[in-house]
Amino acid sequence: MKRVGDIMNIPEMNHMKKESLLSLSKEKHIQEFLKENHLDTSIMSDYWVELLDYDHDYKACLHCSSLESCPKDSQGIKKNLVYRDHEIGLELESCRYGKMWEEKRLLLEKFVITNVNDDLLLTDLTQSDMLKKHDLTDNEKMTLAQIRKYIKEPTNKGFFLHGEMGCGKTTLLAGLMNALAKKGKEIGFIHFPTYLIDLKASFSNGGNEYALENLMKVEYLLLDGIGEENVTQWSRDEILLTILSYRLLNHMPTFFTSMYGYKDLNKVYTIKKGDEIRANTLTSKMKALSIEIMLDGGKIR
Repeated sequence: MKRVGDIMNIPEMNHMKKESLLSLSKEKHIQEFLKENHLDTSIMSDYWVELLDYDHDYKACLHCSSLESCPKDSQGIKKNLVYRDHEIGLELESCRYGKMWEEKRLLLEKFVITNVNDDLLLTDLTQSDMLKKHDLTDNEKMTLAQIRKYIKEPTNKGFFLHGEMGCGKTTLLAGLMNALAKKGKEIGFIHFPTYLIDLKASFSNGGNEYALENLMKVEYLLLDGIGEENVTQWSRDEILLTILSYRLLNHMPTFFTSMYGYKDLNKVYTIKKGDEIRANTLTSKMKALSIEIMLDGGKIR
């Protein structure tokens, strides 16, 4: 039986290695590595396997355009040549798409309770087409200015954005929540009508993913679609009022979006005659927790 070392010495193998080393020596990325480390091409023979492995990995990354299109088994990881202690070796590192994925994953982890899709959570106002518009309304300019100020100097008082469907209220506050998450804050981003449905379902399956306590105690909370839920005494008094009371008492920043302003919400939450006081208590707590901003009919994209 021949040993590996014996096989490596046969003429065919030597010829193949020689041809391979010659080809590698002509590669620009190999030449740059040797030049940066003041190495002669003669050292290549001792590290043929490492150089060949690096070259294969390097070329696999050349035309990659996304993590999804990565042809390698270890997607998002690239190999780097290193010269340390007079030895050439390989080290693994996340490629730019791998780093982007990791940054995205870490950011999404800051949304500790949510029932909306990741694309909305990743809304970045600095990249938004809205900021590139030259015809922003005065209302849009004012709202953006307040949001920018809040990102720099967060306070205990959130915003209550309301306006017609498509005016951009959710997008704007999603961008604000995204900016706060990037600063390391823990965020709750909840579409409130859907949350109530999920909460009821959790009672039967024993899950605690949508536990009321999670909304009450999260550092920053956005309740999206307030007033659009199926309003009942349970949803109003036991759920929403409980959340608002706790967060107001503990000075916890709370944000809202709605199709209705404070005044119209009084009517929405008045279920029957005599409920006016309850409804007014609810909106009074929202007023204490947030600054009301009405968005005009301009479409924000």
